Amino acid sequence: MGTSASKEAKEYFSDMVRHKIKFKYDSQNDDDSILMAFSKKAVDQRKEWLTNWMEEGKRRKELGLPEVYLYEKDTRAVNYQDFVNKELILFSNMDNERSIPSLVDGLKPGQRKVLFTCLKRNLTKKEIKVAQLAGSVAEISAYHHGEASLMGTIIHLAQNFVGSNNINLLQPIGQFGTRLSGGKDSASPRYIFTQLSPLARNIFNEYDDPLLNTLTDDNQKIEPEWYMPILPMVLVNGADGIGTGWMTKIPNFNPREIVENLRRLLKGKEIKDMKPWYKNFRGEIEALDNQRFVVNGEISSLTDTKFEITELPIKTWTNSYKEQLEGLMQGTEKTPAVIQDYKDYNTDRTVKFIVQMTPDKIRDAEKTGLHTFFKLQTTMSITSMVLFDHLGVLRTYESVGDILKEFFPLRLEYYGKRKKYLEGLLGAEACKLSNQARFIIEKCDGTLKIENKKKRIMIDELAKRGYDSDPLKAWKKAATGDAGEDDENNDDEGSEASAQTSTDNKGPDYDYLLGMPMWNLTQEKKDDIIKKIRNLRRSLGSTPREFHKMRRSNLQRDVRTLERIADLGQKLYIGRMMSQKIDNGHLVFAAQMARDSVSLEKGLQTLNKLAESSGLEEVKMRYEKIKKDVESWSEEFDPKKPPKKNKTYSFADFYKYY
Repeated sequence: MGTSASKEAKEYFSDMVRHKIKFKYDSQNDDDSILMAFSKKAVDQRKEWLTNWMEEGKRRKELGLPEVYLYEKDTRAVNYQDFVNKELILFSNMDNERSIPSLVDGLKPGQRKVLFTCLKRNLTKKEIKVAQLAGSVAEISAYHHGEASLMGTIIHLAQNFVGSNNINLLQPIGQFGTRLSGGKDSASPRYIFTQLSPLARNIFNEYDDPLLNTLTDDNQKIEPEWYMPILPMVLVNGADGIGTGWMTKIPNFNPREIVENLRRLLKGKEIKDMKPWYKNFRGEIEALDNQRFVVNGEISSLTDTKFEITELPIKTWTNSYKEQLEGLMQGTEKTPAVIQDYKDYNTDRTVKFIVQMTPDKIRDAEKTGLHTFFKLQTTMSITSMVLFDHLGVLRTYESVGDILKEFFPLRLEYYGKRKKYLEGLLGAEACKLSNQARFIIEKCDGTLKIENKKKRIMIDELAKRGYDSDPLKAWKKAATGDAGEDDENNDDEGSEASAQTSTDNKGPDYDYLLGMPMWNLTQEKKDDIIKKIRNLRRSLGSTPREFHKMRRSNLQRDVRTLERIADLGQKLYIGRMMSQKIDNGHLVFAAQMARDSVSLEKGLQTLNKLAESSGLEEVKMRYEKIKKDVESWSEEFDPKKPPKKNKTYSFADFYKYY
């Protein structure tokens, strides 16, 4: 293997007798097994073979039994039947897993690895090259199948032209392909950029992440078995794939109709029938029966001899259709030309062909039907909706309603798990803050002394006083099996010195107390912690609806804070502008913009207060920028220099001066 060094290769090939495993023929069962695995006539047998294996694997997982392997330490020969049923079946199942998505999140493993990497790197505001993202996916999620196919997967997730995704999880920043060639005209991955769509985190809620079953690869934590979106994405963006024994083909459906049906299920009502829907498609999709649909493009008559084609059927790409028109215009030896000429007015987003015909050919086209004659009509079926269920078993679904009905109780179950998780998380955070507030009070009062004491003695004293070992870390370990990263006060507790209080000792973990910086031992910090405790306990006792309203209220408050910051900053800058030597006309304009006098010192104080109270990094960064600019201004008032920071200047003062 490529991962082996020369020494390892020499050691392996020096003992080929041990590593060489022979095939042996036992009976007719060996022949039957090979025919079942490869014959085109044994499709149904292969399906049954794979289904039984998946059911058996599920049963063994539930019982906690190990997987069955073909090769053991002393294996020297295997028959063909065992090879097919224990080794080849692993490849066949993996082929299906890579080709057919999960019902839960609508993603194939490669797509799920891309989403996992983007969420882990928090690519919500920062752009990244597609080629670079592919490298990150290979590193973070242990992707082993070549970066060329991976880059194609990333491009596919970002495409948003007609016939691709209804909701693209990644943003196409650059040329990601158009409906002209069905996305094949995308630019090279090293030239185009992408990032997470703003909707991605709304669809895949961050509070569901700790509840998912995380997979491992060579002791490396990678993506979960499946994500839990708020609606079945396999219906939103469709699915298409061919595996071993199965294939799947699911069209796109309207997200609004899906949400409406989920709400109907919440109310205990029957779901409404849905027909396929593609974003920005201007044609018509009509139902023939419960499982078949007809897709029509758009064609209209301009004159007696001209037609206008303004929409093509789904998956009929513009350039391909242009070649069809060329064939109709030129004809063949057996088939005469049926159109005289055509004009191409297409863009990368819209379709527009002007076709010219003779009167007799027009009559023939109208008899046949314009949509049929110009091949503007296709059929679409939902007879091959095959998906992996939440237990990892391949299933065939007869209708869209069956998919919705299987997704709904699972999503409802995870809402309950999310609520329970958040209640536990808020309780642990409240307990941690209570311990920190008590520690600050006792330290400031002199009740607790930690100076000039050995680490072991400090820990023992805290334990005797009844301080809890890091409640948040302990709760996360109990809830998810992993303590995770304590991102609360990450900046406060990030120094190397503060993180060494209990790492070398078994027992209680008091890093969250002894690792606090000195500035935390203040009245303001104590009051701030007590305020946080009250807010957490209030959140803990609220219903999901109340909690949602509280989050929305906090968001509105943050928005108002940002608006006030921007307004005050604008006034400060206008104060600077007014201090410049300008004519009366510009002075009037400045007066209209500012409307009142500006105190630079007071303005800075207000900005600082807002920045500290908001707790928002964006607000703090904006304040620091304004402060830096203001502090660079001169202290001396002069028509050619900015005003003093501690002086308020009215418009009347400026008017008199000028």
